[in-house]
Amino acid sequence: MRQAAEPDATERLLRHVVAIVVLALSLAWAQPSRAAPDITFSLSSDEPLTYPASIHYLPDEHTTIVGARDPRLDLPTRGPPATYDFWVAMANEVGGARHGDAFVLQTSDFHNFRFAPGFGDAHHGGAVFWSPHPGSGNCSYPGVTHFDEQYAAPGSVLQDPTLPPGNLIMIYEAEIHCPAAPAGMAAGWVSIGVARSSDGGRTWPAPVSGPGLERDWLAYGDDRYAGVTLPGSPPAQGLDSFYGDSLPSAFIDDMDRVGSGGVYIYTPYQFTGSPGVRADARIHIARARLDTRPGALRQRLHFMKWYAGGWTQEGRGGLEEGVVPPCGAIYGEGGAQISYNDALRRYMMTFVCTTYRCPTANNCEPINLSLYYSTATSLAAQDWTRPQLIENSTRPYRTAPNGAKIIDGGYPSFVSPGCRPGHLGLTGMVFLLDGDPLGERRFVVRSFTIRPGRPIAMDGAGSSNGCSTAGAHG
Repeated sequence: MRQAAEPDATERLLRHVVAIVVLALSLAWAQPSRAAPDITFSLSSDEPLTYPASIHYLPDEHTTIVGARDPRLDLPTRGPPATYDFWVAMANEVGGARHGDAFVLQTSDFHNFRFAPGFGDAHHGGAVFWSPHPGSGNCSYPGVTHFDEQYAAPGSVLQDPTLPPGNLIMIYEAEIHCPAAPAGMAAGWVSIGVARSSDGGRTWPAPVSGPGLERDWLAYGDDRYAGVTLPGSPPAQGLDSFYGDSLPSAFIDDMDRVGSGGVYIYTPYQFTGSPGVRADARIHIARARLDTRPGALRQRLHFMKWYAGGWTQEGRGGLEEGVVPPCGAIYGEGGAQISYNDALRRYMMTFVCTTYRCPTANNCEPINLSLYYSTATSLAAQDWTRPQLIENSTRPYRTAPNGAKIIDGGYPSFVSPGCRPGHLGLTGMVFLLDGDPLGERRFVVRSFTIRPGRPIAMDGAGSSNGCSTAGAHG
């Protein structure tokens, strides 16, 4: 792994502005209006977090939060204090060099963090997963340029429910920035990668091509490959913009096996444009079916994109279409997370909505960043309601003394402690970026509260938070 100097690391973060700060004029939503649940969804103020001083650029993608695992059995630990693992995208500085991309942090109080014991490669600064040639200043390597050549960071890390405990799926952002271009890592080709681990995430496939795949730019093998990407392949010359399917998270639907016809992993992401096609500032979704046949071996996931009212487009190269109704008049959507809210008995998508002021058609600037939510009764049907504002989530864009734009609310990652992974209750926390999306930032947390407008029927086996402790439905 190339040891990136600080300018390279700062340059790398330009992709988030390109991915989040995209514009679209809101058009009439063609789908029928759907009734949203009668709730008030609100947040507290920011609370600071404590973590090792060697950590930089935390968070750099969506954060996955799960109960910590016993290293021998990979089962939830029992007895106090309960601990949680945070799968994060960030950089760690060791010996003056900054290393990325995927790390595991651990906490027992959700405010003080350490590096999770038993995870990380010392030769890569404690990372568990990384790209082969990070940055954009070293493009002289031989061989094919892979889909994740310059950046590879999660997304989401989830247990595959069709396989024994410890079999994890990582959905990650994968970027190409070679041949080098003047914009550095603010221009390039981005895809959504898939990786597998069979030992609870302690080891993942290295970026080394398997036999016969030396020239396949989309795969190293069956355990590390591109699942969602644009049509065609990156051009031979440096790109002048940022193209692709980016900033993914993931949710495995454990609530609707019958209606969906199987167990599916759903991946919301942003489409940042392609050569000749402008970004649409909307949340997009792809899904892949997990193999539930008895004794089946794990296979590559075959993603399909939602388009024209169905799962009609190939994940690799298909057409693109947004799924959530617009969140404003002049807006940009991003940073989406799908959960199932046990108390509301609905799927819930939370995401960032950036609003803009446009004095002229070609002169727009971001004004505010807010968090919104939408709900659905079926992920197979994608019947999302019109987005609603999460109260006390709106924060203005600020300008630092050095001219940098500062945001408070990037990469919102919601969790209800005590709920099953991927499930929320009526209360919990959301972990966020507060700072410069082009450089240093803070990892902060807010509490969330959902107040139903009328009494709701709690699951008899559930907790006071509304989290079901029963098995999955359907």
